[in-house]
Amino acid sequence: MRKKPETNTGLDSLRAIAPLIKRAVAFLAVFVLYSGLIGSRIVGGGILYKDHFGIYGGLGKSALFAAIAFVIMVVQRGYDLKLKPWKVFNLVWIILSVLSYIGAWIGTDKLLAGNTSLVWVAIVQVLLIFSLIFAAGGIFGSTNLRLLINKYKRELLYVLGLVAVFYGFLTLVYGLWRVLAAVVLHSVKWLLGITGLIATIIPPRTLLLDKFGINIAQYCSGIESIALFTGLYALIGILDWGRFNHKKLLSIFPLALLLLLGLNIIRVYVLILVGYYINPHIAFSLFHTYAGMIFFILYSLIFWEVSYSWMLRKENR
Repeated sequence: MRKKPETNTGLDSLRAIAPLIKRAVAFLAVFVLYSGLIGSRIVGGGILYKDHFGIYGGLGKSALFAAIAFVIMVVQRGYDLKLKPWKVFNLVWIILSVLSYIGAWIGTDKLLAGNTSLVWVAIVQVLLIFSLIFAAGGIFGSTNLRLLINKYKRELLYVLGLVAVFYGFLTLVYGLWRVLAAVVLHSVKWLLGITGLIATIIPPRTLLLDKFGINIAQYCSGIESIALFTGLYALIGILDWGRFNHKKLLSIFPLALLLLLGLNIIRVYVLILVGYYINPHIAFSLFHTYAGMIFFILYSLIFWEVSYSWMLRKENR
């Protein structure tokens, strides 16, 4: 008697959750677009910390961690929720999102023009938050958001706890960014020399070329990507602890971090080449601010695609 082939439950789970992932990716694209366009103006205008926008760096990474952790937990539990189709009324949420964003943009103009009123600071921040809330309503649908909250209350509570832990962890490791920035600084200078571009280091962390200079700050250090990768690695390791070969799980982690650091050096190096040969504004404003987030997501997807099966015990493959 022929044995009935086993179903691929992991693949089935991913297929079932595909509609949710598609909407999550769409929302992430809007988040990157909104944050990137207005964020580059805030950073370039020197008001990142002056007008209390600096806090959103850590909160944004925590939100990304929360979203990925939630998807992982949903897949782990088993996704059996059918989302409602997109409706024309969702367009109302999208319009409200765009109008809120335009209001935040106008408020940013006021701040960049030197208006130091806390009223404008509050207006910009509130409108930015609501532009993302409305965007979520338009992309997911308010009905679907309620369904997700009701169905996965436990997972959402877990995620809130994990976000608090991750934010504390991120705050602790932020102190290491200067060490990593020094590694990136000297490594990129060496790579530029191989390419034939002469760069001079001006203390503490400025790399000066004949066309422009770049400051290797925390966004270039890779500390946020390392913190995100570490947090998600620990989460996946705990959730699938019984299925993993523990020696492989623990031994490959340092190598994965070294590879992440090396690729971040190449990322900064490529950004400088883009700025030098094509357009500095593209390289160091929108693309520079959020290239790290996109880079982290791609690296994590490739890493787990390649290594997950290898780390499993033989009987679990």
